[in-house]
Amino acid sequence: MSATLVRAPLMDARFTLFVAAATCAFAGVWMTTPLAAILLAGRGADAVLIGLYASTVWGAALLAAPLTPWLAGRLGGAFALHRVAGGLAIAGLLGLGSDPALPLWFLCGAMLGVGSCLTWTTADAIAAAMAPPGREGEALGLYQTFVSAAIGGGPAVLLVTGVAPHAFWGAAAILALGLLLGAALRDPAGAVPSRMRLTLVRLRPVAWVMAAPAGAAMLCGALEAAAGSVFPVQGLALGMAAGAAAAIVVASGFGNVLAQYPLGRLADRWGTDTALLACGALVAVAALLWPALAPGWATWPVLAVWGGASGAIYTLGMVRAVQRFAGPARALGMAGLNTAYLLGGAIGAPVAGLALETLPGWGLPVLLALLGLGGCVALARSVRVQGSA
Repeated sequence: MSATLVRAPLMDARFTLFVAAATCAFAGVWMTTPLAAILLAGRGADAVLIGLYASTVWGAALLAAPLTPWLAGRLGGAFALHRVAGGLAIAGLLGLGSDPALPLWFLCGAMLGVGSCLTWTTADAIAAAMAPPGREGEALGLYQTFVSAAIGGGPAVLLVTGVAPHAFWGAAAILALGLLLGAALRDPAGAVPSRMRLTLVRLRPVAWVMAAPAGAAMLCGALEAAAGSVFPVQGLALGMAAGAAAAIVVASGFGNVLAQYPLGRLADRWGTDTALLACGALVAVAALLWPALAPGWATWPVLAVWGGASGAIYTLGMVRAVQRFAGPARALGMAGLNTAYLLGGAIGAPVAGLALETLPGWGLPVLLALLGLGGCVALARSVRVQGSA
């Protein structure tokens, strides 16, 4: 029977349609991140106010993520919440597209944060439930490949729409297209139960086995936030031109897209612990190597390796959560995974900035290398201690 399961088709029509729908949702949301910053700056807002707006969006998302299982249970399932959340995000985008007064920017931003977060958490839960047993890494690696491409490529849509308030309406249209593509889909078994009661009986076992998946998500969030916010500044200090320093995020994002599927397959074949150790080693080497190579051309492939290895840590956390959880516990586990990633991002960016400021020279690269390698070793050990799924 297991052989039959392992040979099950990886991409059936439902999974293909769902991945296309999720890709639209992520692209529509992420194209608005640079758009909002540029438009607010054009209105004369200072860096503090722009940062406060971004904190409003991310803070609303962080508050919403843990509520995913309960809300999905109340609304009748993962897809039901996915559609309601998408509608809320679209409403926020339409409001921003009207170029409202500044206080309404924060209201619409909070709507966008909650809606986009719940869209993301339900999409992850649905993808996890659709993954064929024995090929979780391959399936989720494929899903994350398209998600990563949407996150990295979403801002490129601004080349078509232009950097203007009406671009928010374009983002809303892309998000609506995703909802339309997924309109005929129904919850796969084990996505989110139709009713969700949060009790200590359910939370206790989840908390124990969540250590490795949540730790992986938090580590990934911290590393990616550090790269996105601090690496460009570090690149300028290393003699890179402003355009090249900004392109660091593009290089790491490109590596993230390329790495998801092969590292997912590695997890299926050799275990998530082995894949985590490989990611930790690559993160450590890349963190130490790229500053030594900058500003030369060899910097770019090393940054791509950094992005691929650090981004795949989240996917490996997803794989582990799918392997360890089922039914209501899976719903809680996936919500915990998303919350941990957001927490890691909230911590990683300011800590990396502080390290760059207070640890001259090689302080930041060494710190990130130790964090990446040490974190992945600890996570791999946790996986082994808990035993195989």
